[in-house]
Amino acid sequence: MKKRNIVTAVFGTAVLAGAGLYQKTSQFVDERLYRTHIKRTLFETLKPQTVRIKNMNDAILTGHLLEVDHADNTLIMVHGFTKDASSLENEAIYFQSICPHTNILMIDCYGNGSSDGVTRGVGFQDVMDINYWNRFIIQKYGEDHPVFFYGKETGATALLCAGSAGLLKNATSLIVESTFKNVRDYFAYLMKNDGYPESITRPLLSIVLRKELDVPLDDLDVMRYIRRNTIPTLFIQNKNNNKVDFNDVFDLYNNALCIKELMPLKDKPFYALDEKHPYKDLLTEFLNRNG
Repeated sequence: MKKRNIVTAVFGTAVLAGAGLYQKTSQFVDERLYRTHIKRTLFETLKPQTVRIKNMNDAILTGHLLEVDHADNTLIMVHGFTKDASSLENEAIYFQSICPHTNILMIDCYGNGSSDGVTRGVGFQDVMDINYWNRFIIQKYGEDHPVFFYGKETGATALLCAGSAGLLKNATSLIVESTFKNVRDYFAYLMKNDGYPESITRPLLSIVLRKELDVPLDDLDVMRYIRRNTIPTLFIQNKNNNKVDFNDVFDLYNNALCIKELMPLKDKPFYALDEKHPYKDLLTEFLNRNG
């Protein structure tokens, strides 16, 4: 009898612990998927022009455009998860230095920055919005105007999926930084940084994300689409970024069938590399070949 009571108590404790961790997992996801107020996008150094368009659902999307006279091409930049366009200011300043004849459009994805929306996308939901921004550039500068793209984290995922879906036919190249293989493992990695074991959170995240996003998790796996992308792509991954698993980039790079380059970095971001760094000129050379 005593042994049965001990087993019952242990089982009950495990159930309560599991329920508590499920609740924490659900709260972790909700805090990142939903925003409670619009935080206006503010830049510290750059002074872009604000532009707005409507997406397929009539939601207003906000972009921030840096125009140059007689531009050769345009760069569209897509920020990372829970961020806004101003988070790409350092990257944009660097692109200005190496691409002085390029317009730069930094976009606030739906549910982020100054754009409409309560629910943040995890990359996949942003694909059609990127397509609408691409159409905006085509209408503004003409069908023959070259466009290339830069995306970070979920922004990178969105670009890979848009490219794989054939939506960016005018794109000369993609630059994807800190991308990940699938959404569940991305959230598991984020939770790991907060002290939650991946082996436990992964199955819980499968339940929570399927419920919150109302999409089969297999549809949120970048590896399913990567082989369809034919746009020349530069993969940048930095060990210093604790939001994504550094090793994900190797599977993505190895499975990509497009013209491709890999820039694995240990600490400094690509825009702050020393002159003697072996990858210092890789981005410029990649753009010269695929500009």
